[in-house]
Amino acid sequence: MSPFEFVTIFCSLILGLALSHILRAVTDLYEIRDRVRTYWLNSLWVVTVTMWSVYAWWGLWQLSIDLNEWHYSQYWFLVTNLASIYFFTTLVLPKATDKGIIDLENHYYSVHQAFFSIVAFSLFTSAAVNYSLFGKAMISDMTVMPFIVGCAAMAAAFTNSKGYHKFIGVFMFIMFLFFQISDVTVIEYNI
Repeated sequence: MSPFEFVTIFCSLILGLALSHILRAVTDLYEIRDRVRTYWLNSLWVVTVTMWSVYAWWGLWQLSIDLNEWHYSQYWFLVTNLASIYFFTTLVLPKATDKGIIDLENHYYSVHQAFFSIVAFSLFTSAAVNYSLFGKAMISDMTVMPFIVGCAAMAAAFTNSKGYHKFIGVFMFIMFLFFQISDVTVIEYNI
């Protein structure tokens, strides 16, 4: 087993649990759809956090190429970043309940402070992970952009402005589309 395989098993588990949680929550709410009031912004965040989890998993591959030795502090830092993805993924949708109406707009605004605080933490630590593990320059698109967007997420944690929340939701969705489309990582199998 290579160091990369050893390290990424636990990382993959965290991201797999995040994806499992979001897919299960969507399925549970679909089953009781007659009692669910949808909200487009909440649905957009469901798609965004799903893309975020998938993209983070995909991005781990680069570590197999760029990093030949690991230190516990690096590993802990990476696990902390990935755990933040799991945490905000669990907040994006409410639990399906046996009774009553589930209003996704009310849910969104009831958890937005915790959700965006964790999103900001994830973005700030992503900038640091990109610098320390992926070897990106201190001033590069992969360090500056997550930091700037993290600041915007912190603002979302402290505002109730529906206009700002719509802006940040659309902006982050477009940002993740851009990062995925611009990714040039190729995974090859060599025998």
